Amino acid sequence: MSEQGELRFEFGKNWQSYLKDKLSQERMDKARHDLLAFLGKDDLKGMRVLDIGSGSGIHSLAAYDAGAAEVFSFDYDPNSVAATKSLREFRGTPDNWTVCQGSVLDTEFMGSLGTFDLVYSWGVLHHTGSVWQALENAMRCLRADSLFYIALYDSDWSAETPEFWLDIKQRYTAAGSFRRLGYELWYILRFMLGYNPMRFGRLLKRAHEYQKHRGMSLYHDIRDWLGGWPMEYTRIYEVLPLVLGRGNNLLKTKVGEANTEYLFAGKALPPDASRWKPVTLPEPLRWQVDTLRLNDDFSVLDSAKPIYLYGAGKAGDLVRQALARRGLNIAGFITTDGGGSAEGAHLMSLEEFIRSDNREAQIVITSSYFDSISIALANHGICKFYNAFPYALAQLQ
Repeated sequence: MSEQGELRFEFGKNWQSYLKDKLSQERMDKARHDLLAFLGKDDLKGMRVLDIGSGSGIHSLAAYDAGAAEVFSFDYDPNSVAATKSLREFRGTPDNWTVCQGSVLDTEFMGSLGTFDLVYSWGVLHHTGSVWQALENAMRCLRADSLFYIALYDSDWSAETPEFWLDIKQRYTAAGSFRRLGYELWYILRFMLGYNPMRFGRLLKRAHEYQKHRGMSLYHDIRDWLGGWPMEYTRIYEVLPLVLGRGNNLLKTKVGEANTEYLFAGKALPPDASRWKPVTLPEPLRWQVDTLRLNDDFSVLDSAKPIYLYGAGKAGDLVRQALARRGLNIAGFITTDGGGSAEGAHLMSLEEFIRSDNREAQIVITSSYFDSISIALANHGICKFYNAFPYALAQLQ
């Protein structure tokens, strides 16, 4: 079903290995807790739940254990289907939990499923080979008051270019077991140890704590990340206009750890929507946002116009230094509430900046909260700006 050829990472085999070696009650509890926490719910009683790309099945299990009235799980990979079925059997093969093979790219299959109270797909749609079609098809299963919880790889949460990782993923997936081990060691040495053996103790602690943080296995996640082919990156600046443009509502976003998580409601907000403080955005939403990741990317800035950095922390200072090296000086820093520290620079809140009516100013985001900042800017009529968080992330690694 992939448009990118037959090369495909063995997601299901990786998840079967995870279930065999790493599954524990603690991990199951963590998966359930994280699912409910993001949804802002105590349980899923009375809800029909669709898990698109169920993988290991642990999140389908989490939905079942949270009291869902019905769980429907499917995956394209037969081994992932088998992994999910093993967890269904672990719970006594309940009649209200269905597991089958299917593809989110199969429009007829998706249309046959009907609608659900919660449509869930965490880190899956970008691995189909056609992420935008997958997203459109997933939305076919929404009712007016459904919840839609997805997580997608976001290129603005990456210090390296998308091309860098897409090349690695194809190479890893095409490699034999020995070469794959080499890639895994390279990844650990470069991105987790920073080529510093003195950090090995920290790595061991991270591996031990990983299950508490995500309910997952660090090593299996490394393999999933390095493989992960087919793969496409997305950006919030593409996802939000598409989903909201179909008449849905945004409840919350969360960026971090390569994925951006989104919680949408259908065309009508659910009765308990007030718990999320639904996000308002202008219509139509037409963002024009350049990513600044490499030093040369800063050349797009106009030296004749004032530059304001949104974010006054360490990342903001790193971007200011990069601008200074190019002979560009900033006019000041913006922070959401006007707080923070910016030695020797003017600092203002977003409201103060708006009141200044500086129409020629260029805004450069430097904060890891670029999702909420971008939304705030859009709500003030500012849709053209720059995101330099990827540059700052590279310097902070």
